[in-house]
Amino acid sequence: MSEPPLRVHLGEWRGSLALNDTTELPFTFSVELQPEGYSLTLHNAAENIEVESLFVTKDSINWHMPVFDSWFKCKIDSLGGFQGTFFNNSSSRSYQLKFHAQYNLPRFPLCKSCYKTCNFNGKWECDFSPGTKDSSMAIGLFNNFGNGTAGTFLTESGDDRFLEGGLTDACTLTLSSFDGSHAFLFKAKQNHDGTIHGDAWYGKFGHEKWIAKRNENFQLRDPQKLTYVKDSSNINFTFNDLNGNPVSLSDPKFEGKVVIVQIMGSWCPNCMDETAWMEEAYKKYNAQGLEIIGLAFERSADTAKANANIRRLKAHYGVDYTLLNTGKSGAKGAAESLPFLNAIMCFPTTIYIDRLGTVRMVYTGYNGPATGAAYEKESAETLRLIQLLLSEKAK
Repeated sequence: MSEPPLRVHLGEWRGSLALNDTTELPFTFSVELQPEGYSLTLHNAAENIEVESLFVTKDSINWHMPVFDSWFKCKIDSLGGFQGTFFNNSSSRSYQLKFHAQYNLPRFPLCKSCYKTCNFNGKWECDFSPGTKDSSMAIGLFNNFGNGTAGTFLTESGDDRFLEGGLTDACTLTLSSFDGSHAFLFKAKQNHDGTIHGDAWYGKFGHEKWIAKRNENFQLRDPQKLTYVKDSSNINFTFNDLNGNPVSLSDPKFEGKVVIVQIMGSWCPNCMDETAWMEEAYKKYNAQGLEIIGLAFERSADTAKANANIRRLKAHYGVDYTLLNTGKSGAKGAAESLPFLNAIMCFPTTIYIDRLGTVRMVYTGYNGPATGAAYEKESAETLRLIQLLLSEKAK
């Protein structure tokens, strides 16, 4: 008879990814015992991500993430903690990171008294990689809650989703997020003049400096003007569905319909948020003539693997609208596949086409639920556009 598995502590855990020899990225998760066995849920501020494949054996605990091509392989040590490896094949460069987890520890050791003397609340004008050719602007949104801080960054390609942390010492803000593939860590010091300077780490390979100043009026460039139609006479495409059948925008299924073309990828976190929203809109308006086509630009050139990744996304979000595997990758591949557009800056990029086949809007990026008011505003404006296009008659 085999020995029974070691008992896994129930409740809150602190996990830690070793980004390099000196930098670790912490995140929190909880373990519960259900009738069918253990369950594990990642937490990032208001976001909860439940793991769908969790395996506990005699002395190990392994799990796959629900959307991304990533997984954890861990041993349970003598103290009941986890020691192992995180494997990420959803990144543009697949990688592994050392991982360990300890029971009943916070994400960061926060300085509760520091909130009396230092305040990061509000809206910030941020410059990442300042003074370099890679410089890019962002909006930082930070809000205190309890003894911690939540926030996100809005960029022209979307947002950095749910960040959680707080003041780890006098006037030092530390935030992190981990969704099963994307590992974000931000650390910043507030200067005497109120400005911020700090560092940002993205997974195993990404690192850059950033600076910020308070600016309630700062805005990014108009997302409706970054990508546009340059050739209105050739608005069409043909790609295969997940069964290998060719599907074209000019097919009878889409004729006389309002069509949203979602340029996306299963590896893209902002695409996940948009996909969840699009599926709800599709359920509500499909009977009135709305069709949605998701064009997946995957990071794997292997068709079977790419289709498996898309199917994982489809199953997780219950997607009923059309998903196509373009067989291409990256913004360059997307631009080459859709020559009627001037360029593709990022994923997602979304095209809104009326019943006559005219492109009425191209929207770059996506502000997800972590952005709060920006998400609500974008959602309301998109719904109004969909309703307007559906109210118009075809030929």
